[in-house]
Parts: sequence; C-alpha cells; structure tokens
Amino acid sequence: MEPSPEINLEDSFLSRARYPKARKRLQDILDATYELIAEEGLAGASQEAIAKRAKVTQSAVRHYFPTKEELLLAFFKVGVERFRYVVDAKLREPNRDHREQLLEIISTHYDWIIRTEDVCYFEAAAFWGRNPEFRSFRESWYQRLTESYLDLLKKIHPTWSSDKLSDTTFQLMTLVLGGWITMGNTRSVYRGTAESDLKDKLLRGATRLID
Repeated sequence: MEPSPEINLEDSFLSRARYPKARKRLQDILDATYELIAEEGLAGASQEAIAKRAKVTQSAVRHYFPTKEELLLAFFKVGVERFRYVVDAKLREPNRDHREQLLEIISTHYDWIIRTEDVCYFEAAAFWGRNPEFRSFRESWYQRLTESYLDLLKKIHPTWSSDKLSDTTFQLMTLVLGGWITMGNTRSVYRGTAESDLKDKLLRGATRLID
C-alpha cells in the first residue's frame, strides 16, 4: 500500500486510465487515499477529502470510482498488486541460488512491513473482513505466495518429506506475516528495539527454518 513501485498496468485497477496524464491523476487519487487513511483512518478518506488532497475535482474521483467502496477496493487491491509485482520479479530472476532467492523474498516482505503505515495494514484487514471481492483477492495472493515458498523449499531440499516441506512453509509464512504485528509502530513489545534489528532477528529465524 505504498506510493511505489510501478506495477503492471494490464493487471491493475490503474488500467482504467488509458493515457499517461489520466494514469497520473488516478495514481494521485490512490496516493491521496493512502495518506488520508494513514493520518485519519477510513473515516477520513471521504471522496471529498481525497479529491482535495489529490488536487482534482470530486467528479474526477467519481469518474473512476462512483462509490467510496469501489475506491477503497481499488486502493487495497493495488497495494497487494504492488507487492506481488516485486515478488514476481524476484521469482523470475534467472540463475539464482534458491536459498538466497527465498531469503531475499522474505527480507523484502519485512522491508514492506517497515515502510507501510500500521493503520493502513489494520484498515486493510478490516476491509478484508467485510468485502468479499477483496477477501478473495487477498486470499488468492497469500495462497500464491505460500506455493512460491513451498516450490523454492522443494528445490533447496529435494530430499525433504512432503510433511516437512509443508510444515516449514507454514512456519515461514507465520514468521513473515507475524511481522505485521511485532515489527510495526504499534507493537506492544520490543518498542525500544530498532525495526532493522527486529528484521535481522526474524531473518535469522527464517534462515534456521530453511536450513
């Protein structure tokens, strides 16, 4: 849910804008949505406030998103798409050591957690709970990520049993996704520890699981 990086427009809500100027306007709307949710939560992300922050008219916002629900769906889906794009790019890198590749993807996930405002993550979780389309989209992405972990583990340890591969994949996913709770600014423990140090601790745990 960050303002960057760029993503594949063919698979994104950004494909609603056909021309560069329109894509920039649409990107400004989504970035304004991110800023408002981070500052004020979903309640503060009205179409009027988003239009004002993005420096566009309310009619421009409604042109792409007739309702606030559609805008929020686009916003949260694009957030997932951006991270998926980064991971997919790493998975496509040729001639990579599979162990390094898996650890790099996990490290990238932790970097994403550190850069994302906590409130945006929790608002996304709440939206996931009440919007069936986003729930299906997000669950599909996590299933795909899980399968990527499993596939890399099979290549790293071709002699491991299916049970061990499955168990380790589950443990890695839990270690990664738990970072949203234990590394964020709202964490209730380790508040005096730098996020980079917490990331290193988690990566050491992931390394032990992989090895």
